[in-house]
Amino acid sequence: MTDRVSEAINQAGAWITDFHLYSNISICINFQVPIANLSKLAATLQQTGLQLSQKSLEQLTPAHDSMSKEQELVGTLQITFVHTEPDLLRDVPAVPG
Repeated sequence: MTDRVSEAINQAGAWITDFHLYSNISICINFQVPIANLSKLAATLQQTGLQLSQKSLEQLTPAHDSMSKEQELVGTLQITFVHTEPDLLRDVPAVPG
């Protein structure tokens, strides 16, 4: 799924800016996408088999056409994998304060 989502982001003309694998259950992908490509991103993500929440789909649909199509959206995609395998926890380093 991770590879399919990465490819879907690329196909939509977006790019991944950061990626964190927290366990075999949870990953976080940060991305940027031109506002003009939001609907394409929603479509390519859904084609992967990823089940987006209704709120996520709404956020990938521009509220109105007055938004500049040249602007970019910075987004985060949190994916939770549902399976019966035990969680393989990964160490997440502390952030210095």
